[in-house]
Amino acid sequence: MARKDGPITVCVINLKGGVGKSTIATLLCREALINRKKDVLAIDLDPQANLSQALMHYSYNQFLSEQWPSVVELFNGYQPPSASTGGPTGLTNNSVVQTITTIGDNTLQIIPSRFDFSDNLIDSARPDPRVLARFLAKNFKKKDLIIIDCAPTESILTRAAYHASRLVLIPVKPEYFATIGFPLLQESLTSFRKQNRGHRIDVSGIVINNAFYDGGNNGGPEKKRALGDIESEALINGWRIFNNEIPFSRGFPKITRGDHSYTGNAVMFRYFANEFFDQIGL
Repeated sequence: MARKDGPITVCVINLKGGVGKSTIATLLCREALINRKKDVLAIDLDPQANLSQALMHYSYNQFLSEQWPSVVELFNGYQPPSASTGGPTGLTNNSVVQTITTIGDNTLQIIPSRFDFSDNLIDSARPDPRVLARFLAKNFKKKDLIIIDCAPTESILTRAAYHASRLVLIPVKPEYFATIGFPLLQESLTSFRKQNRGHRIDVSGIVINNAFYDGGNNGGPEKKRALGDIESEALINGWRIFNNEIPFSRGFPKITRGDHSYTGNAVMFRYFANEFFDQIGL
């Protein structure tokens, strides 16, 4: 049953690349569907389209070759003419969404991205960052959870994610320059709040995505220094850090592809997922 007050919308973002945003977004979507029995929508706002490829697997190539509607068409507001149409056509929630998995009454769906996404927006005269929020408000009130995977840059895509979101999840790896994106993100959020005073958007927390192989010292002194930097920056910004870290595991690339032949420590992702879902009230 859908939430009475509509879906919780969370954007997964860090204005520093390589922190595991798409992997975390992918696994949160699956955990919410399978273990929390929730109706889930994923949205890929990253032109690299990693979330789309992770959730759609081999059907992503078909999606590209057959030119199915994507988040590009959502922002443009129409579907271009194709071999089967005589002209441009309107978009519906069904035409732009791909269903990944259905369990009982709940589904995991995605609005996928394409590699030309950023080019399309740049070529647009004045892209409207509120387009996504309006589309979600109109078509997806019956979802429980919406997860938005964001590009690691400040752009119209970032603003679109903010307009559509209530919460922000910040993944970080405990490594050198770990917090380089934090001041940029805080500045970005502060600017958005000032310009949109009626919109409440909060940081749900920082999740430590453990990039280190645990060779008996759990990352050693470099991880310890990086965690100190993360804790200091989190305190300055008033952001909480989730208690459960995401462990290193060679199983993550496999399960992200849908291959569960080896999961290793990746099964421990569930501890963070449960803490996160409990914290946001899902």
